[in-house]
Amino acid sequence: MWHLSRAALAATLVFQLRPALAGTVTIDLPAAIDRAHHVSPIAAQARGQIGEAEGVVVGADMLFTTNPEIEAGAGPRFVTPRLYDIDARIAQDLEPGRRGPRRALARAELLHAGATADTSFRELDLEVAFAFYETIHADRILDLDRGAEDLAQRAADFADRRRKAGDATDLEANLARAALGRARSATQAATSERAAAVARLAAVIGADPSDTLIVKGDLRVAVTDLQALRNAIVKRADVRALDAERSVAAAEHDVATANARPDLGLWLGYRREGGDDIVLGGIRATLPTWNRAQGDKAIASARARRATEMRTATLLAATRELGDALEAYTHANDAVAVYEHDVLPALDDSEKLLSKSVDAGQLAVNEYLVARQEVLSGRREYLDRLLGLAKAAATVRYIAGVSQ
Repeated sequence: MWHLSRAALAATLVFQLRPALAGTVTIDLPAAIDRAHHVSPIAAQARGQIGEAEGVVVGADMLFTTNPEIEAGAGPRFVTPRLYDIDARIAQDLEPGRRGPRRALARAELLHAGATADTSFRELDLEVAFAFYETIHADRILDLDRGAEDLAQRAADFADRRRKAGDATDLEANLARAALGRARSATQAATSERAAAVARLAAVIGADPSDTLIVKGDLRVAVTDLQALRNAIVKRADVRALDAERSVAAAEHDVATANARPDLGLWLGYRREGGDDIVLGGIRATLPTWNRAQGDKAIASARARRATEMRTATLLAATRELGDALEAYTHANDAVAVYEHDVLPALDDSEKLLSKSVDAGQLAVNEYLVARQEVLSGRREYLDRLLGLAKAAATVRYIAGVSQ
C-alpha cells in the first residue's frame, strides 16, 4: 500500500479539485475505503511519514556523510628580508565500513514506515466500514418509517371518513390522527439520524459539502474461509510493523558496531616556509578507547527484544480476539437467520393483511394501532440485527487484518 504514495498523492490532488464537479455520489464500501485512503488526515500523515523515510534513504545512499574540510592560514616572518609562511590542507573522513549498515538501516526504517502506515489504514478501514453500514441502516430505517407514515395517513383518512359517517367515535379518529403525527415525527427523526450517519461517512471519505451521498450495499454480510482468516493474522499490518521494528533494531546494532571502529581520514596539505614549498599528505584515525558505542548497541538490543516480545504477545491476543469475534459473528448470523426464517414471513403476511384491512375498513382503530406498532417494531428489530451482523463481520476482518 505504502509504495503507491505517488499515485495516492495524485488522487488526493484530484479530489481537492472536485468542488466544480460536486453532485450526487453513489458509492459502495470498496470505493468509500479507497477514497478515505486518499483524502483522510490519517492517510495524509501516513504518506508523509513514508516520504520522510524515503528522504532518509536518499541521504543514506550518499558516498560520505561529511564534506571535505579545508584549513588555510598565512602570516609574515618578522625578519629581514620579510618572508610569508603559508599553511593549507584539505581533509576528508573516509567512514570505512559504515555506508552499508547505514543504507540497510534506512531501508529497514522505510519498511517500518510502510507497515506503520498500513496499520493506520487498517484502523481507518474499520472506521469507514462502520460509518458505511450505519448509513445503510439509517437509509433502511428511513424507508421503513416513510412506509409506516403512508399507512398511517391512509388509516387516519379512513377513520375521519368513518367519524363523519357516524361509524366511528371522536376518540378513534383522534387516536388515528395521533398515530399519523407520531409516524410523521418518526420519519423526521429518521431523516435526522440518516443525516448524522451520512455526515460521519462523508467526513472520512472526503465528500464535498455540496455532494449528495447515496450508499450502495447490503447489511447481509458473510464471512467465509475461516482458516484463511486465521492464517492472515501473521501478515497483519501491526505484526509486520513489529517485524520491521526488529529489522530496524538489528540494523541499528550493525550501525553502532560500524561506528565503534576507528574513524579514518585522509588529508593533503601545502606549506610554504621560509621560501621553501612543502607538500604533505597523511592519514588520521581515532582510537576508540572509551566510547565503543556500548550504549547504542545496548539500546538496539533492547529494542529488538521489545519488538520480539510484543510480536509474540500481539499474535497471542489477536488469535484470542479473532476467536471471540468469530463467535460473536456466528451468533449474530444465527440471530438474523432465525429472524428471517421465523419472523419475517409472519411480518410480511401481517403487513399485507394490515394494509388491506385499513383500505377495506375492516380493522378497528385500536386494533390497527397495535398491529402497526408490532409490524414496525419487528421491521426495526430486523434492521438492527442486520447492522449488528455487518459490524461483526467488519470486526472479524479487522482483527484478521484482511481488507473490508
